[in-house]
Amino acid sequence: MKNKKFSASLRHAFDGVIYTAKLERNFRFDIAAALYVIWFSAAYGLSRTEWALIAVVIGVMLVVETINTAVEQAVDAAVHGYEIHAKHAKDAAAGASLIFAAASAAVALLIFFDVDRLLAAFTRIINSPVYITAFVLISLFTLWLFFKAGKKNNKK
Repeated sequence: MKNKKFSASLRHAFDGVIYTAKLERNFRFDIAAALYVIWFSAAYGLSRTEWALIAVVIGVMLVVETINTAVEQAVDAAVHGYEIHAKHAKDAAAGASLIFAAASAAVALLIFFDVDRLLAAFTRIINSPVYITAFVLISLFTLWLFFKAGKKNNKK
């Protein structure tokens, strides 16, 4: 059924993101990794272009994981029991996530593999209570994300 209001469409989209975060460990891992990348990027001193590239990579990775979850859920709803074509569909969707994760790692290496900038970033982090506090907060959020938010809720 088509949503008549934009607010309803938006609510359903947020429900999909929340559902994916609760259901998929890899999505939660990607959120945690994104937070650490953003934190380190701030200390590293990225250019506007590098920030844009990081934002696109993070966004696309989360989109790919969400689509992977949608494919898995649709296949599971359509096929009961083992079916080789269903397995191939789910494997292909997971493969897309793997391919983009590898591409993301390559982008990260190209951006962050500069010894002088790395040393400067680590110096900024070590000497800044703000960066250390942010790291601790991200770490606490990550623990919550994996141990509390990831609990599957069968009510709905």
